[in-house]
Amino acid sequence: MCSLTFFVLTIIISCQKNDEKKAVSIIWKNKKAVAVSIPNQLAEGTKPISVRVDASYDNELTIFGDIEKQEDRLIFTPLIPFTRGLTYEIFEGEKSIAQFSIPQPDASDAPKLTAIFPTQDTVPENLLKVYLQFSQPMREGRSAQHVALLDDQADTVKNAFLDLQPELWNEDRTQLTLWLDPGRIKRDLQPNKKLGAPMLKNRKYSIIISQHWKDVDGSALAKSYTKTFVTTIRDSLSPVPESWKINPPKSGTLSALMIDFQEPLDHGLLDEAFEITHEDGSKIAGEWQFVREETRELFIPKDHWKPGTYHLKVDARLEDLAANNVNRPFDRDITKGEEQKGPQAFVLVNFQVK
Repeated sequence: MCSLTFFVLTIIISCQKNDEKKAVSIIWKNKKAVAVSIPNQLAEGTKPISVRVDASYDNELTIFGDIEKQEDRLIFTPLIPFTRGLTYEIFEGEKSIAQFSIPQPDASDAPKLTAIFPTQDTVPENLLKVYLQFSQPMREGRSAQHVALLDDQADTVKNAFLDLQPELWNEDRTQLTLWLDPGRIKRDLQPNKKLGAPMLKNRKYSIIISQHWKDVDGSALAKSYTKTFVTTIRDSLSPVPESWKINPPKSGTLSALMIDFQEPLDHGLLDEAFEITHEDGSKIAGEWQFVREETRELFIPKDHWKPGTYHLKVDARLEDLAANNVNRPFDRDITKGEEQKGPQAFVLVNFQVK
């Protein structure tokens, strides 16, 4: 009886090992399904191997990738990692030989919306750009499906955002720039005449970001997000760096230089629009911090301030929330014949450290 039990147990273990050898396995790297391992026993070896999305999802879309032959198996590596939540089928020629599924991501891995710019709760009615920052790289080409502008009656403002393809993502796809349709914002253009401006003054609006937006790994946002703000009158004036209030630090200290813009500025260029040099021509190293809802900036030097004259160099492309840059307003009324200053690459503002 004991011998028979041992014999049956041996057969079960042997079968389990054989099944494991024939099983398809997913290869993971940094929480991404980067390849699939296909045992040689599954294929006859006479026809090419392909991997396709299960027909119930996308009509058996073939996945492009590379196949590497190893001693007892084939390794299929797709051009981009397999998508979470999808099922795939492995074919030899036109014969289906195996199927595998990529599990849904853990809830703890869900991406988050970390910031919406402008951070102000009050913006001009001709606001041009909105910036969305995410904790993880997001899927491109989906903003029209997942971002909406609602008016004070909770009605969707149709065609509020410009449908740009490709979308304006930063390099690592964690920040998206959305443009409210400039054709509707600029007065006397046809879109403005036909549809009107996307937003009107003295109204409340909300930007809604859907929780169904997924990152590149297939994880949806942890929740939906809402940014509510009130609109004021049009802003048709350019920023004037010479009018900014500068609070210079004391020499011999590492105190921050404080600059008050007197208005919120566009988030897009803030990180690269400023430079400080000493009167001897040396560039001052340090860190910029933008506070008070993009209305002020602090510059914290790496080394102690020396006494003397300093120059704040401002990139003339710098814009306010209505896209008026240092050189010219975004929506200028040419019928008024106002004198326009010539374009300049930058503006210098001097300050003293004592």
